[in-house]
Amino acid sequence: MKSSHRNLLRLLCALLLCAQTIAASAQADGSRATLPSLDRVTVMATPKLIAEFELSDHNGKARKLSSFRGAPTLVFFGFTHCPDVCPAALTKLKLLHESNNGRLKPARMVLISVDGERDSPVVMKKYVASISPAFIGLTGDSRTVANIAARFSAVAFKEQPNPQGQYGYFHSSQIFLLDKDGQLRASFFDATVENMATVTQVVLDEK
Repeated sequence: MKSSHRNLLRLLCALLLCAQTIAASAQADGSRATLPSLDRVTVMATPKLIAEFELSDHNGKARKLSSFRGAPTLVFFGFTHCPDVCPAALTKLKLLHESNNGRLKPARMVLISVDGERDSPVVMKKYVASISPAFIGLTGDSRTVANIAARFSAVAFKEQPNPQGQYGYFHSSQIFLLDKDGQLRASFFDATVENMATVTQVVLDEK
């Protein structure tokens, strides 16, 4: 075989390998569905991987974020003494979990307490059990949780106590949706259960 032919063959092989690589990359990207644009739903233009963290769950055991991988996870930052925003959001999550004829049951529902001072694992266990036995409560040092919330672009800070020493927390009211790989895909700001279920179902159906 002439040298020019050998060089041409090498070039063709290199081009074929390049084409296969591009095709494989496109296939991998294609496995991530385009999420629908719905009212009060913010879709991430580029999925954001949330850095690993570890907190105590409602059973008092260490629980890492990565332990939820394999299925979509809906995360809400709140606290057990919250008078209105948290109960409303968690009720929506319960309805979401039970919607679509039970097809969303594999999704994880996670409440992360921003009030670690009062929300011990024992308190969290009683609280989440009153909502649904499928819910998972996480708690830890408030400063640590505030740093975790920032990774979601959420905020949480303690309000000034009243003369009786009672206090609340100002915190984001969004519900955050992570996919099976732990990437932030969307957030819901007072969205309807139907809209949240639609988006969650799309993420759940991804291969």
